[in-house]
Amino acid sequence: MISFYIVRHGETLLNRINRAQGWSDSPLTENGKKAAVELGDTFRDIGLNAAYTSDTLRAEETAKLILSACDNDGVQVHKDKRLREWCLGSMDAENNTVFIQTVSDWLGASSFMELNRRLSDVAAAIFEHDTTGMAESFEDISYRLKDVLEEIAQTESGNGECNILVVTHAFVIKTLLYLFAPEQLCAMDKVKNTAVLKLVYDGSEFRFQETV
Repeated sequence: MISFYIVRHGETLLNRINRAQGWSDSPLTENGKKAAVELGDTFRDIGLNAAYTSDTLRAEETAKLILSACDNDGVQVHKDKRLREWCLGSMDAENNTVFIQTVSDWLGASSFMELNRRLSDVAAAIFEHDTTGMAESFEDISYRLKDVLEEIAQTESGNGECNILVVTHAFVIKTLLYLFAPEQLCAMDKVKNTAVLKLVYDGSEFRFQETV
């Protein structure tokens, strides 16, 4: 059994100033660093065997702080662009309030929970209205996430049962829930900084278990 501990990065500068943060990157704030260290303390009794992050500064920095706090400094951090946040295209770095309202207007959605339930439609709307040519379809996002998790599972499976830290992003976590536990996604609000979800792989399927 392989256990993935899926973590959203700590608070960043763009988070602090309420900006949508897709492929735009920014460093952790002091609060973000502190929260990552505190989260690391909770992993002391779990024991992490491997660590993977997106290729963003915020994800890598969060992972290193977590590993240091739980005395796993010797675990190498592997960066993979497939774990990146959604590219928001021309909506990247937009004010979050404007971003949510704009997407809601595009879809005729009346609540945040409806946006969660219609996550694939959210991605499709961003893709359709993007003027940069960089936004991704939901199918492409889903493919890269499944691909990287399956590859990590295959790579680490030789070590028997293992615990893997994966530091990534809010929309990525929502996508994984949409794919493997849609009922949980429909019931949740926002994915908070340093939130943790446990995804297990038994060699044939992925499924979410209890939150740490």
